[in-house]
Amino acid sequence: MKKAVGAAFLLSLPALAQAEPAARVPAIVQADAAAAASASVSERASDTTTGGPTRAGATSTAAAAAPAGQPPPVRLVSPSARLNAKERHAVSLARRWVTRAEMPQRGEDGVIRYLYGATLPSIVCAPLQVCDLALQPGEIVNNVNLGDKVRWNVSPAMSGSPQGQVTHLIIKPADAGLISSMTIETNRRTYAVKLVSMQHEWMPLVAFNYPDDTRRKWSAYRQNVAFGASASNPPTGGNLTNVDFGFRISGDNPRWRPLRIYTDGAKTYIQFPRSLGFESAPALVGLARDGSWFSDPTEEMVNYRIVGDRYVVDQVLDRAELVSGVGHGQMRVLITRDGTP
Repeated sequence: MKKAVGAAFLLSLPALAQAEPAARVPAIVQADAAAAASASVSERASDTTTGGPTRAGATSTAAAAAPAGQPPPVRLVSPSARLNAKERHAVSLARRWVTRAEMPQRGEDGVIRYLYGATLPSIVCAPLQVCDLALQPGEIVNNVNLGDKVRWNVSPAMSGSPQGQVTHLIIKPADAGLISSMTIETNRRTYAVKLVSMQHEWMPLVAFNYPDDTRRKWSAYRQNVAFGASASNPPTGGNLTNVDFGFRISGDNPRWRPLRIYTDGAKTYIQFPRSLGFESAPALVGLARDGSWFSDPTEEMVNYRIVGDRYVVDQVLDRAELVSGVGHGQMRVLITRDGTP
């Protein structure tokens, strides 16, 4: 009897040895084994379809994010750095500027124009196509920095006359599905530009509207208004109805011949054409009341200064002469106040 029981016990030992380890395996180990088996199956399936080993998760994500024919996304080795409160706030401010809803506008000749400084401009390019970024006339590029120098190419070009040359940046990507950035340092400002490449879509011509252009136009407008006011009022600020225009102009007829001459009782104002270049302005000399048929009147020194388009003389002139040139090419214009002999 004892021998029969012992034999049965010995026969059951292999089954107990196999069942005991399975009962002691933790649940987490079993889950890891199942996940590994699932990943192995996916990996083998991927090997069969693509011809090489790929990560199942990365393959599905890339397939959903990028159309066929675009390069896979760049795998970053290290995680992002941890930011403190100040750095997070600075990044938030930069993100607001980048995503600000300041839309570009279509300008003349199909140029897409961004308002400089309002938001981060984006330039969309495509392989085998050219994107042209034009800067402000007269602006000179000092440096260009690219986030991806390998797959983006930027070269300079020029257009226009020497007085108003325009610098162009010719932008070409090497592939589609690329996102990078570019900074441009010039003699006037710094540009930050986002670069995006597509398979077929691109922006042929891109430029900027500049706030300082608007300020310059207003400045020119104010100068024109001021010139118009100076044409109808003497430099003293008085109205023309309070001054004496009793002067006669005679003699030669050069291009700088005065338009009018008047006095406010203390000074004399000689107004010239607007186009007068004062580098070749005539000399003003006073004439004494002497002289005769056989002799010229005595010339007198006169104190005057140039204010805009006028000579302002520090006295009331009775007789004076404007002289330019020498010899046979000399031009003379005589100024005589009414009632003066």
